[in-house]
Amino acid sequence: MMPRGPLAAEIYDTARPVPSWWEASAPPDRARPALEGERTAEVAIIGGGYAGLSAARVLAGLGIEAVVLEAGAIGWGASGRNGGIAGPGGHKLSDAALLRRHGAGEVTRHYALLAEHLAGLREFCVETGLGDQVQGAGEMVLAHSPRAARGLDAAPPGFTARPVAPSGRADVARYGGAVVSPAFGIHPLRLVRALADAAAGAGAAVLPGSPVMAWHREGAQHRLVTPRGSLRARTVLVATNGFTPDGLDPALDGRAVPVISNIAVTRPLTGDERAQHPWLGADPAADTRNMLSYFRLLPEGRLLFGMRGDVTGADANTATMRQRVIRRIAQQLPGFAEAEAEYFWRGPICATARLTPAVGWLDRTARVACALGWHGSGIGMGTLGGRLAAGLVAGAPEAEIPAPMRGPAPRLPLPGLRPVYVAVAMKLLAMQDRVT
Repeated sequence: MMPRGPLAAEIYDTARPVPSWWEASAPPDRARPALEGERTAEVAIIGGGYAGLSAARVLAGLGIEAVVLEAGAIGWGASGRNGGIAGPGGHKLSDAALLRRHGAGEVTRHYALLAEHLAGLREFCVETGLGDQVQGAGEMVLAHSPRAARGLDAAPPGFTARPVAPSGRADVARYGGAVVSPAFGIHPLRLVRALADAAAGAGAAVLPGSPVMAWHREGAQHRLVTPRGSLRARTVLVATNGFTPDGLDPALDGRAVPVISNIAVTRPLTGDERAQHPWLGADPAADTRNMLSYFRLLPEGRLLFGMRGDVTGADANTATMRQRVIRRIAQQLPGFAEAEAEYFWRGPICATARLTPAVGWLDRTARVACALGWHGSGIGMGTLGGRLAAGLVAGAPEAEIPAPMRGPAPRLPLPGLRPVYVAVAMKLLAMQDRVT
């Protein structure tokens, strides 16, 4: 039986296509072989998304043999079907809580490194032929209440913010907000495929269709077993994020908290419809709720709109979740209420119990590391986390990773109850949204 996490079984079925707009609008991917037979590497990377591929690219550039094992096709998971927003997120703590926990120096270092990384990631997109898919100069953060509007013009270190005036309409921009830069929108599936090409071009092996079914420790070596082969390596980096399985290795169990996100893409909007919300342009946007919405106008003139979903991702809930997204569009962007949702899909993001990313050693002696927990901001934080994880396994001190994302996340007690924990947390956060 294939190891999987706590969500509905269908969430983990890589043989099932995901009917996303990204899949429909991207050219076919190049042929990429699966793992066949016995193979060795210096570093085995489990997970071929943003983090795993970024790590492989860095390691290969350092002359370290890296092999990426991806369960599905490249981009089948969250890296190929997210909202396509590369921005300053990655944790779910308030600014005050982040400062109390880690101190001003480490928080400043964290944000400055992320801002520098986002600027470099934008350059990578342009250099790899995705320039026509790069949208906006920042991410629009819109206040959900007058209280939430206060302080939005104070950007994190390394970022800038320019105010967004209240729209004067009954929409999500009624209280105004700020555009935080650097940030941008991108086609996520084309980006993850470009990262796979870059990793392979640097010398890493990228092997989709190679789910890890068993993990054996044999002395100082690890052996990862796939349906048609096995890989031996001295070091293993786990970069599976919201799809992190239980029962694969004891060091992993209970550390990743998957949370379902729903996304819809409408038909192309008419000029009259777009004129109803003239403040929404090239910059991707999100509101300040705990149970936030995120949205953007795509280059094709369609609206992409995302929000949190149910707690298991079961197929039986799909129709209800689709209607929930359609209702939220009508509430927050009423001028687009009649624009039919032509595409709808969902899948897990990854949270952690400490509400910050987790990049570090799970077992330093056995050389098992992790890079996960992007809290819905995997384009920026996932690619940065993979880069930092590569440095770690290549010999850099753990202190080079900023404290807000350093080290493994704690295990939750009774990890099989994670959907229950998520359900309770979502109710509490929704209640908080109504009073703030």
